[in-house]
Amino acid sequence: MFDDGARVAAMYDNRPADVAVRYRTSDIGERVAILPATCKVGAHSLARVGYRAQASEQDGVVRVSCNACNENVDVDHFWALTLVGAPPARVELDDTPYADVVPVMVDPRGKSARVP
Repeated sequence: MFDDGARVAAMYDNRPADVAVRYRTSDIGERVAILPATCKVGAHSLARVGYRAQASEQDGVVRVSCNACNENVDVDHFWALTLVGAPPARVELDDTPYADVVPVMVDPRGKSARVP
């Protein structure tokens, strides 16, 4: 489900979360985490180009990195989403629950600014 993070910890930082993870309950009563289906920049379908989701219980955050954007060091390549409640049984990709979210974009020099 979520990556354990040991291999990829260096590609993330401690930026503020964009928003809390959205959840739903499946028809059989399972808790399902819904992650954004599009990269944070808005350029790539994560299902098409691939992604890595790393959850940190210690930080209370899941970081979702776009494989295509991760190759470009000048791009804010990952969503930071706050974890809420019990761990999900599975994860799905869907942009609909995040339609109202304005992501926190971080430039390569480390300054934080919300995108209008």
